[in-house]
Amino acid sequence: MSEAAAAVRWLLEQSEPEARRVAVQQIAKVRGQDVSDLLLRALADDDWRVRKEATLVAGTLDRRNEVVACLIAALEETVNIGLRNAAVEALIRIGSDAVGATIDALGRLDAEGRKLSVEVLGGVSDARAVSALARALADEDANVRVAAAEALGNAALAGDDAREDSIRSLVVALATSDSFLKIAALESLARLEAQLPWAVFQPCASDPLLRRYAIVAAAGSSEPDAIRALAQAIGDPSPTIVREAIVALGERLEVSLGDDGLIQCARAALDGKGAGRDNVRRAARGAEDSRARGGALLVLGLLRDAQDVASLVEALGDDDVAERADHALRLFGPQVVKALLSVARHSKPPVRAAALALAASLDGADLDDLRPALREALKGPGAEVIACAVGALGPLGDATDLRRVSKLVGHADERVAANATHSAAELAARHADAARELLRDAKPGKDPVAFACVLLGAIASTHPLNDDDVARLERALAHDDPKVRRAAVDALARADSPAAADAVVFALADEEQEVKLAAVRALGRLRRPEPLLTLVSDTRDAALAATALRALGEADRDRALAAARPMIGHPDAAIACAAVEVIGRIEAFPASAQARASAAAMEDALFVALDHAEGEVVKLALSMLGARPGARALARLGLCLDHPSWEVRRLAAELLGQAKNASAEGLLRARYELESDPMVREAIAQAVSLRPPPVSLSEESKAGG
Repeated sequence: MSEAAAAVRWLLEQSEPEARRVAVQQIAKVRGQDVSDLLLRALADDDWRVRKEATLVAGTLDRRNEVVACLIAALEETVNIGLRNAAVEALIRIGSDAVGATIDALGRLDAEGRKLSVEVLGGVSDARAVSALARALADEDANVRVAAAEALGNAALAGDDAREDSIRSLVVALATSDSFLKIAALESLARLEAQLPWAVFQPCASDPLLRRYAIVAAAGSSEPDAIRALAQAIGDPSPTIVREAIVALGERLEVSLGDDGLIQCARAALDGKGAGRDNVRRAARGAEDSRARGGALLVLGLLRDAQDVASLVEALGDDDVAERADHALRLFGPQVVKALLSVARHSKPPVRAAALALAASLDGADLDDLRPALREALKGPGAEVIACAVGALGPLGDATDLRRVSKLVGHADERVAANATHSAAELAARHADAARELLRDAKPGKDPVAFACVLLGAIASTHPLNDDDVARLERALAHDDPKVRRAAVDALARADSPAAADAVVFALADEEQEVKLAAVRALGRLRRPEPLLTLVSDTRDAALAATALRALGEADRDRALAAARPMIGHPDAAIACAAVEVIGRIEAFPASAQARASAAAMEDALFVALDHAEGEVVKLALSMLGARPGARALARLGLCLDHPSWEVRRLAAELLGQAKNASAEGLLRARYELESDPMVREAIAQAVSLRPPPVSLSEESKAGG
């Protein structure tokens, strides 16, 4: 025995458990045949902490085959149960390397040993283990069969194929006469979320012993027969079955809210007056069981009884079930609005706000019910209530609401002020006369000039501005607050007049970058290319030049293209990207005959961008070329598979894969064998349906970093 092994053995014989636990950590440093013996001694220790440490160490030891063999032998232990159970956990820790020996052991161990082997196989994510577990369903010992069925519930961890194999084997097990095996199979099918025909579960649902488990397993089925069975089970005399049926039906409804056929099927099958209704209402009040409560709330939504609205509104204030309560109230349809608002009027502010938001979002809601409630809610209490109400009045209010909303533009709460400003703009766009009257008579908010810009911008979106309006906005460009100047620029951008454009040019000299950028974008919208050309040629401010180039594309397509081509190679990535964007979006502009004739030249310009030193420029150019790949573009994309940047190579692979033609696939297959980066190899494999080889630990580290 080596000195290291002797030292560890000595420590394992100490009376203090902590000393023995520390000794276990040193086993990994021992070399030679003593490792297995030391591990077994540690796994057989009287203290659970020492045994636990040994199971953790097992997966790190050398001489793996010897370690696995000694652990398999420990499964036959009949005296030291702690050793036997620890050996199971250690084999699971070792993982796939233990699968082969464990499968072999199934053929020679006694029934208890086979059951432990099944537990090992169930804890390892390996397709071989799933196949062995499927065979163990036919074991001569009932406990082994049940353990195998339970273990197959973990098969999804071994991949989709293993999951499907497991489901098929478990369905076969349901045809046996072993009730305990059927229970285990049904529980595993539920864990695997198997979406099977109701006919698979129907025989089990008729058996009082199996009914509960069949109901749970059927939750993955959307078949009408399954939905009807779940709905009818809600009226079952057994509280356990009722609970499982409510949970299962709720989960099925949650993922099928857009399926009118399923909703109608469930609604028709529910017992709306008898025990089923009482059971659902009881579950909806049960705060301790959030899963059952959430399911019950959705079922109440199906039943659509006005008496249940109060319970549903109350549930809007419980984070665990608030989303389910919202969905349930939506199942009532717009006719719920009156009752919803009546109940919510006396609720706590967060609940009232949630109810108002829900009512305002229901299509077909009666505005005669909704508008008065929203107007009343403007008085609070609670900032969240006011913010919700003022935000809803924007799309739903009438001309009289503009003044109400405007009074809240200067509210101390930022949410209220922001919602009020946005709603005032929405109302002003629809009710220009009311907005102009407000401009003449009122000075709402902290800064009437800023609010006037908002109103005029909204009016301009639907009606032309007059000279006085433009003059008012032009005066606002000299305001002390840059936010006001920005608002004036945005409003002028919608005016679509020469006077407005002249005023915006003035804002190009503003001291605030935000205002200058807004002015540049406004000039693009106003089709004023001349000042933009000047900004593009002056690249001392990269952000301004890039924004001007994009705006020029909106103002004058041909001049934008002429200005963009020489900017492709600009060393500043922001400017180069803007040039690529303008050129790549040539088809988004009205195209002249001359522009169509120069399409090849535009493609050549994007090819130049692929040689840019900045990867972001190259990736943008790749995306533009990949949007409409011709033969020349595909060939150039293929060259990018050799680019120094792995990100560029991966994007090129993805774009070539989207082309779905033989030449692109040939380029990808040729590159696959040469590529070393795991991320790029995965992209190529997905593009050409190759199965990538196992990734090494070093590659995983690189990918994770």
